[in-house]
Amino acid sequence: MGLPAYCSDPDGADTLKVVSSTEIFLWIIALFLLEVNHLKWIWWEHWNCRACTVKHKDCACGATARWIMYL
Repeated sequence: MGLPAYCSDPDGADTLKVVSSTEIFLWIIALFLLEVNHLKWIWWEHWNCRACTVKHKDCACGATARWIMYL
């Protein structure tokens, strides 16, 4: 893979620090919540209302559940 890069860290650049199970779990939860919000944004900005066929963000017919954006 080649020569290791110079690193002033005495442990070297090719070592990994220990990550606890709790930290992994918290990162999984954080990334899951980020993805859910991303999917809600896609639904809000790009999908059309079934009743009036305009984007959900512009829908005024009442068929779009606006409260879901606050979850």
